[in-house]
Amino acid sequence: MSNEGGARPPIRANRELARGSVWMVAMRWAIRGIGLLSTVILARLLAPDDFGVLAMAMVSVAIIEVFSQSGVDLALLRAQSPTREHYDAAWTLEVIQGVVLAVLLFLSAPIAAGHFEDPRVTLVVQVLSLSALIGGFQNIGVVEFRRQLDFRKEFRFGVVRKFASFGVTIIAAVLMRSYWALVVGQVFGRVVQVMISYRMSDFRPRLSVARIGEIWGFSQWLILSRFARLVNRQFDRWLVGTIGGAPAMGYYWVAQDLATAPSDEVIVPMSRAAFPVYSRLQDQPDALADAFGRMFATVSLLSFAIGVGLGAVAENLVLVLLGEKWSPAIPLIPWLGWFGALYALTHTLDIFLVATGRQRMSALLTLGYAVVTVPVLLAVAQQGGVEGIAAGKAFTAVAMVTLLAALGARRPPLSLGLLWRCVWPSLVAAALMLAAVKGLQHWLPLDGRVFGLLRDSAAGAFVYVAVVLSIWAMRGRPAGIEADALTAIRRKLARR
Repeated sequence: MSNEGGARPPIRANRELARGSVWMVAMRWAIRGIGLLSTVILARLLAPDDFGVLAMAMVSVAIIEVFSQSGVDLALLRAQSPTREHYDAAWTLEVIQGVVLAVLLFLSAPIAAGHFEDPRVTLVVQVLSLSALIGGFQNIGVVEFRRQLDFRKEFRFGVVRKFASFGVTIIAAVLMRSYWALVVGQVFGRVVQVMISYRMSDFRPRLSVARIGEIWGFSQWLILSRFARLVNRQFDRWLVGTIGGAPAMGYYWVAQDLATAPSDEVIVPMSRAAFPVYSRLQDQPDALADAFGRMFATVSLLSFAIGVGLGAVAENLVLVLLGEKWSPAIPLIPWLGWFGALYALTHTLDIFLVATGRQRMSALLTLGYAVVTVPVLLAVAQQGGVEGIAAGKAFTAVAMVTLLAALGARRPPLSLGLLWRCVWPSLVAAALMLAAVKGLQHWLPLDGRVFGLLRDSAAGAFVYVAVVLSIWAMRGRPAGIEADALTAIRRKLARR
């Protein structure tokens, strides 16, 4: 393990970013595919009310769990030459946090149930406290996968756990036909995750406080940042559950799960791959700017394509995949799709700030976003109900990404010009794609839901790709994701 030795060797940033991103995105989309299949099956077996009960419990869990997410893995990734003591201290900190979290969850469960006026939440939260306790004992040695840029192991680690959780959840749903199937899947998935962490890594952590101060010194700002991010990502769910109860929470949770796929299943894994690369390039500003520019442009292209595209086909998507009983989720998806696309940009900028040592700025900006989000969502909820909350999420995301870009660009190697060059082609392509799909739906409607979904998806993808490539050609065909994709296609065709 590198924690016993010297600094990490030089890297080819763009190659490592591309290779790591492919593995991380492949992992998350494998997980997303399993999760989507699980959602479709469970939506047929369970009622919206069942999803709502788990969603209310998960909001309660997330509020407390955020204080255990201290970012010790990021502290180890940023360190140039962490020792065995650093790894042991990081693991010790996670064990302590897991125990404290489990106790707090167990004791606070009746309070959560009282707030949502649903007594079922009490026992669900208490059972989920076991998941928090077990998770604290995960082998810290798996961090080494990312330090060594061994994303293949990271892929296996994530996908095996999801497969196990999927199988148990479906079997439990068939047998129980209640929200307890979802709870069992959550707990079992965490057990498998911890078991696999010791199977895949030879590192065996020990309790130690020798370096805990160094780990905590980096992590304290990340706790504040993650608490603020929790407010940004969970306050809307809390508000929906408060005003609409379990059924409304079920519709909103599933709509958000579908609509925010770009940020959750593409951007987050790409950021996991990018963080160790950014950390190594801190003393090479030109290479750092080039690596970030490629990543930001790629994130923009993918997130707007998927987020806006899902919103454009929301009606047929929901009715085909989930059925008529989920139709109240349809108007929520377009707003939440835009939020997902914008959040992807925010997350990418945020990861860059933390990787380059500006975690304090990241935390304060995210906290400011939370301070704005709460009153805005409270106001729109009174006027627009659940759909107003979804719209409010999208508009607050616009404000956040603008502020983060403006402040982040005040220090090289970032600049507003660089950020705008990365984003504007995606915005134009997304707007034209949305117009084309809506035009088809209005002027050439189809009776069949499945055929309509396939036609609209294909037309939207064609328009988006055509616009992106046209803009790229007009800009002189610069290096980037477009050039890389075309080169890969040519090589594949040449082999055939």
